[in-house]
Amino acid sequence: MIAQYFPEFNLFHLLVVCIAFALGGFVKGISSFGLPTIAVPIIVFFMSLPAAVAIMVVPMVITNFVQMMISGQIKPVIARHWRLFLALFAGLPVGVFLLSTVDTKLLLIGVGSFLILISGLENSGISFGFLGRREKLYGPIVGTLAGITGGITTLYGTLPVFFFIALGLEKEKFVAAVSVMLFAGSIFLLLSLQSMDFIRPTEVAYSLLGLIPLFAGMWAGTMIRYRIDQVTFKKIVLMLVALIGVVMIYKAFS
Repeated sequence: MIAQYFPEFNLFHLLVVCIAFALGGFVKGISSFGLPTIAVPIIVFFMSLPAAVAIMVVPMVITNFVQMMISGQIKPVIARHWRLFLALFAGLPVGVFLLSTVDTKLLLIGVGSFLILISGLENSGISFGFLGRREKLYGPIVGTLAGITGGITTLYGTLPVFFFIALGLEKEKFVAAVSVMLFAGSIFLLLSLQSMDFIRPTEVAYSLLGLIPLFAGMWAGTMIRYRIDQVTFKKIVLMLVALIGVVMIYKAFS
């Protein structure tokens, strides 16, 4: 029945997507981000990067919307971070264009190495709190770089996540800021990918069928987040930022 409407549909690929979504959802439930960080590398082992990006975008829109609504702090987040958000949205179409036209190896290596470095320094006690003293200046710069990188990898939230850490946001305010950013960014990413004809019916089918294990993983991760303190939460987030850097470097050489 499925093969009749989706000739390229593959049950093994669906299993891979479900496993990737469950693991990615668990991480997202704990940290409020990290779904594509975990899921995309798993999917890329068996499918192409453009296919993995296309599969991720619909679940990103849905899960980020749910997490944003649960956070309940939408207006304060937008009022404070709108400059970063606008710059991010402007950069996403540029990144999607680069995904289809240029060799992005050096960009991935550079950004990945940078993320590993800064997360290591922050974990060792070297603070980047100075970014908060010039938030209006650094926010749009971070947003632009994040948008370009995200259009190529779907990992557009990584640099803003570190920026929010540098601002010293409390755990639930951090989750609210990340959720609003990721939801709005996922809408722009969806539109950009659709305009470049990356999203096909088969990818959408994988996305929708994978939502059940995804939300199960998110629920489990969220229960853990409620039980950990601010210090542990920050350490987990910094570890994920470093992992994202490793993933980017891996993608550059894969």
